[in-house]
Parts: sequence; C-alpha cells; structure tokens
Amino acid sequence: MKKSNKNIIRILCVLVLIYIFCTPFRRQNDKTMENNYGRMKIYIDADVVHPQPDNSLACVENGENVFLFIMIPSAITNFEQRNVIRRTWGDVSKVRPNVVVRFIVGRSEQPFLQELVLKENRIHHDLVIKDIPEFYENLTQKSVAMLSWIVSYCSRARYFLKIDDDMFLNLPRLLNVLSNHAQTNSIVGCKYEHSKPRRYPFSKWRVSWEQYSKNEYPVYISGPAYVISGDIISKLYQATKEVPQFVFEDVYITGMCRKLIGALAKSHPEFTCGYRDVAPCGSHFRNQITGHHYSPTEIGRMWTELQDRGSTCRLIDSFGIYIIVDLLKWIF
Repeated sequence: MKKSNKNIIRILCVLVLIYIFCTPFRRQNDKTMENNYGRMKIYIDADVVHPQPDNSLACVENGENVFLFIMIPSAITNFEQRNVIRRTWGDVSKVRPNVVVRFIVGRSEQPFLQELVLKENRIHHDLVIKDIPEFYENLTQKSVAMLSWIVSYCSRARYFLKIDDDMFLNLPRLLNVLSNHAQTNSIVGCKYEHSKPRRYPFSKWRVSWEQYSKNEYPVYISGPAYVISGDIISKLYQATKEVPQFVFEDVYITGMCRKLIGALAKSHPEFTCGYRDVAPCGSHFRNQITGHHYSPTEIGRMWTELQDRGSTCRLIDSFGIYIIVDLLKWIF
C-alpha cells in the first residue's frame, strides 16, 4: 500500500475516534432550540396548564398487574424524541403482557420550554416532571428521582426498564426474553467489568482521585438501557440514601448501590454495549433488544422496517457505510 493511502487511513481513523468521543456532547444553542421547538406550538394546545401531581400518573394498584414499567429519562428539549417513541416502540396500547411507559424530565430556565412541556403533558399524560436542572452532571440525580417515583407509585410491577430517549428498543423481543427467563435480585443489560476511571485531564469522563479513590469501578450495567427486577426496586432506592452520589448514574445505580444490596449484575448479549454499534436498520434488530444513539427519523424508519418481516436494509446501512456517512455528517 502506498504511503499516501496509509496516511489517509490514519486520518480517517483519527476522525472516527474524534466523532465517537465528542459527538454525544454536542449541544444546540438557545436560538437553534427556539427555532426547533417553535413548531411544536402548531399542534400543542394553546392553553396554559399547570403541572399535574405525580400521583396522577401512578400505576393502578401500585403496578400489581404491570409486567414491565418503562421509565425514559429525557431532556426537556427532546420533544421529537418523545413523540417518535410514542409512535413506535413506546406505543404499548396493544402490547401484552401489560406495559406502562413514562418519561421523566427536568426543569428548564427558559419559560417557553417549560410552558411547552406542560402542554405536552396535558396531551399525552405521560411526563413525570421534576425540579432538576437539565445538565449532564445531574443525570444521577434524575435517576434517583426515577427510583423514588417508582417506589411511590408503581413498586409492584414485575420488571422495570430504564432506557434513554435516543435508544431503539425491540420491545416484543424484550418481553419474550423476560417472560421465558425470569429474573430476580438482578439488574440486566450490557455488563462492564474491570472498568477503570479516566484520570487524564481533557476527558469528558474524567474522574479525580477525590471523586473516586479506587482503581476500578464495581461491576455495573451500561446506563443507556437496563432492566431491574421488581423484587429489588425498593432496596435499590434505599441504597441511594446510604451511598454518596457519583457523577455517572450507571456506575452509581447499577454498580455502587446494586453492590450494597447484594443484587446481581447480569450480562445479556442483545443489549448494546457501544455507540451506534448496530447500523440504523430495523432488520438488524430482529435478534437484538437495544441499540444506542439514533435520531427520531431513524427510529421511525427502523420501527417500520422491524415490523415488516420482508424488509431488508438499505445499502447505506450495510457494510459499515453508515459509519462513513455519520462521519461526513459530523464534519460538514
């Protein structure tokens, strides 16, 4: 291979690494957000509403007949993500056994966003709204609030799924797995073992020795999606009152707090471990439960493809071509 070709490959590899490690932290500026969500007013009721009390979303009989309770942490600005979930894998109106879906959102300092999310809740009646500022550093606080709400209003459900709003979920397959392989005293998902804190100064995931003094994290389940068996939900929440909060919610909830109560961390091969490590094509998910980091448009198309047993993937979603396309979108 010519030297110039090798250099091109090296440059592409560096760009891919930069893309993988930097893209999750890209943020929209306020003007972009205002433009994006201004169009939400087209279909959201114009009346100003007040927040509904938490108990208005409570499960009947505290979840006695709920097989799976799904809680989706969502940034208050992510209207499109929530709407596509309601139309696709989060549409549980005809799903059996019984499934309940709720979103948990925090607080915005921008009045127009706060007003929109209240109106959204009037329409869909599925938002748990908490007085938690929407920052990455507050994800642990939001997860603790999630556990608190579940313990108060749906603690008798058999299973709980925490899943982010940029995830693709093959819900029928998950229900089939849980129905045929009962789980107790467990948190299930993509398991990390011997994971070490990142100490170098410029990492987005940097942890100082003052924040965490050990060389390894406890075994934990990756945060984008994990299932908690219903028998430990109350104990897990109680553990959050004893274990000091840590910046990474998955390490904290599924690692530190889980370890305190003696619950198991179980790996399941159909829970994704990586960032877009499954191409955005529904056909790829016939034997897969979750996939991480997809746009609302991709989720909508992937769900349609998954429902069509005869569908095949587009060329652009095959043979790693989608990775190059992602990279070009990020660059340009």
